[in-house]
This record gives sequence, structure tokens and C-alpha cells, in this order.
Amino acid sequence: MALINHAKKEINAKIVYFGPAKSGKSTALTYIYSRIKPSLRGDLKSVPASEDNLLFFDFSPFDAPLANGYRFRLHIYTLTGIVTNPATWRMTLKGADGIMIMADPADERIAETRESIAQLRDFLAAYGVGLHETPTLLQLNDTSENSLSVQTADVVEKLELIDLPYCRSNSVTSEGLLEALTILSRQVLDRVMANKQREVKAEAVEEDEPNESGDTVNSSVDIQADQEIRRNVDIADKTCVTFLPNELSVNGTTLRIPIDIQCGENQSRFVVTVAIESIES
Repeated sequence: MALINHAKKEINAKIVYFGPAKSGKSTALTYIYSRIKPSLRGDLKSVPASEDNLLFFDFSPFDAPLANGYRFRLHIYTLTGIVTNPATWRMTLKGADGIMIMADPADERIAETRESIAQLRDFLAAYGVGLHETPTLLQLNDTSENSLSVQTADVVEKLELIDLPYCRSNSVTSEGLLEALTILSRQVLDRVMANKQREVKAEAVEEDEPNESGDTVNSSVDIQADQEIRRNVDIADKTCVTFLPNELSVNGTTLRIPIDIQCGENQSRFVVTVAIESIES
């Protein structure tokens, strides 16, 4: 799950490259890292993870900040070589905001890739997440210099991933590697921003009070005085408040209510302006 630091105005999201050994995961990360501006990236690190090896780095895909001055930073992870301890994959996938499935489209590797995807589903299920509930991109990655002539649709069908977006790449020529990450990064950013907007709307609804019609009246009512209202009123004076329904006005979601107040010999008029929002059921 993306971490949003409102104090520092930072949005941190995690992408995991997943797939069987020799599917091009490490090659892809190394190439992508080499193409990012040094000023936008952290260090490329390779560290032991249980009995396996974890490769990762972080970077900002944008020079300029997002709306409201927020910075977006991606953290890219993968496990290299043959993974001997499946629990290492499970820990690496924890909290992933996006998953890149690396698959060699060669016929002789289809069975291995299917097994790897089944394993991925099990790892995600341990966190109560389905494969289609997380931004995921299937990257059919040729691992030989010449791209295979195999039809993309046939491979996707054999892997039983026809509902996932997919793309082609070649880890030897580096063709399509950056483009694939760009596609997945956009999916992740769109999901993070949509969740952020839902949180903001939920907080706004909690602060508002529903009226009998099911509409929400904003708790901050803007009162505009047409005349100066006397602040010091003798409480012994008789006060009379008169609403003027014939002068009500509605402009979109704004309701203006004119009111006359009679305090003794002093009479004043002011207008109450109310903003109304509809709550979606």
C-alpha cells in the first residue's frame, strides 16, 4: 500500500518484478536504472534476503512535483536468479502497489511461467489480495536477440491472463523495457491518486451534517451582512426574526436566505448563504 507523507508531501509506491529465473527481471532493472537521471534516482542495491538475493532501487519518474506540491517516488524490487525460499518472494510482495509479471513467451517456458503465476496468486492470497485487485502488467519478454514469432494473444491465453494488460519487450536489445515500466507506473499512480481522492471525500462527508432530504449542508455557513448589525443589543428589547421566503434565491448548489431582524427600534437585514452537496448513495 502506498505511503503518503503529508508533512513532506511525498507519495511512495512499491513495484515488484515477479517471474521465474532467467525471465529477464534483473536485466530489466539494471537497464532501467541506467537510463534514469542520476538526480532522480537512489542507489541500485543488491542485498542478501534469507537464502536469496534482493535487487532494488528507488527513483522519481517526474522532474516537477504533482498537484499541491507532492512528489511521487517509486521503489522497484525483484529477486534475482533461482529463488530457493518461497517465503522470500512472499515478503518481497508485501505491500506491493504494482506487479510486473516477467514471462518468456517461448513455448518451452510456458509451463514454468504458469507455475510461477500460480505461486504468485498464492502469495497475494496470503495478504488477502487478488491478482486483479492490484495494478499488474504482463510483460512478455524475449530473452534472445531476435524476437520470437509466437503470437502474443496465444501466449496470454495459455497463461490464463487474458484479463490483464500486456506488452512485449526484449531484455537483450532493451526494446520495450522502459515503456513497460512507464505503463505500470501510470496504473499505480492513477490508483494511488484515486484512493487519495476517496479519502479526502470521506473526510469531507464526516465533517458535514445530513439534512432530512438526504443532502449535505456544509457546516461552514457564509453569512454576508447587507447592513451593519448592531452587536450590543439590550436583552430587554423585544427581538423579532422574519424570514422572507418570497426573496429566496437558488444558484446551482448555493441557497441564499434573506432574514430581517427587529431589535426594539433597530432593524437590520442579512443574508445566509448555504452551500449544498448531494451524497451519493
